Amino acid sequence: MEMIKQLLAQSRRTMLLAIVASALSAVAGVMIIGGVNHALENGLGSLTYGVLAYLAMVSILFMSGVWSQSLLVGLGHRMVYQLRLQLVQRILNTSLARQEQLGGPALYNVLTRDVTMVANATKQLPVSLYNGLLLLAGISYLAWLSPILFLCTVLLVALGVWGDFKLVGRIKKMMADVRYYDERLFEQYEAVIEGRNELGLSQPRRRHLFDRRLEPAAKGAMDTAIKADLLWAINLNWTTVLVFALIGLVFFLGMTLESITQDVVVGYVLTTMFLRTPIAMILEAIPAVLRGTVALKAIDKLKLADQEQTSNERDEPIQALHFESLSLNKACYEYPTQGDESGFMLGPIDFQLKRGELVFLIGGNGSGKSTLAKLLTGLYLPTSGSVKVNDDLVTHDSVAEYRSCFSTIFPNFFLFDDVLSGANESTLGDEDVKVNSREDYFNERVRHYLERLAIDHKVSIKNGQLSTTSLSQGQRKRLALLLMYMEDRQVLLLDEWAADQDPVFREVFYREILPELKAAGKTIIAISHDDRYFDAADRVYRLDQGGITDFDLHSDSLFHTSIKDSALAESTR
Repeated sequence: MEMIKQLLAQSRRTMLLAIVASALSAVAGVMIIGGVNHALENGLGSLTYGVLAYLAMVSILFMSGVWSQSLLVGLGHRMVYQLRLQLVQRILNTSLARQEQLGGPALYNVLTRDVTMVANATKQLPVSLYNGLLLLAGISYLAWLSPILFLCTVLLVALGVWGDFKLVGRIKKMMADVRYYDERLFEQYEAVIEGRNELGLSQPRRRHLFDRRLEPAAKGAMDTAIKADLLWAINLNWTTVLVFALIGLVFFLGMTLESITQDVVVGYVLTTMFLRTPIAMILEAIPAVLRGTVALKAIDKLKLADQEQTSNERDEPIQALHFESLSLNKACYEYPTQGDESGFMLGPIDFQLKRGELVFLIGGNGSGKSTLAKLLTGLYLPTSGSVKVNDDLVTHDSVAEYRSCFSTIFPNFFLFDDVLSGANESTLGDEDVKVNSREDYFNERVRHYLERLAIDHKVSIKNGQLSTTSLSQGQRKRLALLLMYMEDRQVLLLDEWAADQDPVFREVFYREILPELKAAGKTIIAISHDDRYFDAADRVYRLDQGGITDFDLHSDSLFHTSIKDSALAESTR
């Protein structure tokens, strides 16, 4: 809810004008009813004056209503626009550890379903405000017509509100349950898409996912939504019954009480019928508002980066450090405990890296290589111990500058097709050169790397964008390496980059590309299992069960065996 409050606070002037316009429209509507009622009782003194007054009130009602709606509709859409941007920005600034803890389905659900729910609720604000002011003006007119009838009206409204609260409380709970089922559905959608290979090979797994996971979640969402909508239909009809009960009561009291005249009865009935529309529209807006409230609570529960932090990070440009050295001193990272199972712990790690070095990290599955990679690049901050760059401690306040030193390719990398967005300005040539010349220079560099990586026959560059990213995994990794070239960062981390390359290009990578990058002054951390190329590294570290040790290139028997096999393979070519 705090998010909506901030959005409304940014538009106080527009909201104030919209309230004035809505109030003017509401008063005009009530004056039309009052004028008609007066004419029915006393007749028209002047037909011309009566018609002109009526047309004037209708014109004011129309123009002020349009003005109010245009202001409120514009305000509603701007709030939705700002809400979407703020939510995405908050996710972008949320720590990687928190995003991984939440999981993809929860974040997708927030960005799709929850944002839509909040957007629909926000769009109902103009409708509710306008009709609420109409209702307020009509009620005031009813109180002026007859205090006795107004007291009866208040009693009936109190009865209606009591019934409404009873039903709305149950509906809100059901909508929260629907959201829970929807999140389970998103998990199964992810399994259908990401697990397509495994599902394609196993009919029992397909049947289990569909019958035991997806179908129950979909049915639970459907059944709960039907019950909620049924309760809401009862609520709407309950309100309609109360309106006609009020009309019947007015007629009965008008016939039995001498103090209530016929013109009061007619005025009451006309006003009550006039107010049916704003009441109905307010009631119709309530389900959307309830869903939006549930969605906002779900967003708040995610504990994403707060908006103040997001604004600060957007406003302050990040100044890249000049990398000289990196050290981990008894650094540990522990994953959160899940249930009774304690999380994996990396460390304590002691590790040093100097500018211009080429270091290999090796280890089996689950040894902690990926966790160490994220700790080295600043995506994780240590839970204990320290990370230092150039002998300065890396903290939450300085981690953004630290991360700006790194460019990475992880196994689950995402390939952006916009090359220009991540390119270092220094790669685009002299700033004094004309724009067209700089663009030509940029395209020429990209073409050079496409050719160097042997994918120029598959991909081209146009307007700063790659023509395609739909390639094999090995070729996609080459495109990722191209983007790394264009980023021109000081420290490069490559996590199993060569694993999907053919033998020829794997040789090119270890014997040509890595030495070229090292000669260009880059500092390189490569996670690799290719023991035949360990001699290309300055140092090799082995990870095992969260700990790290030096890997001796000169004494390890496995290394010597791989060198002999490599030499034998070369001699037989």
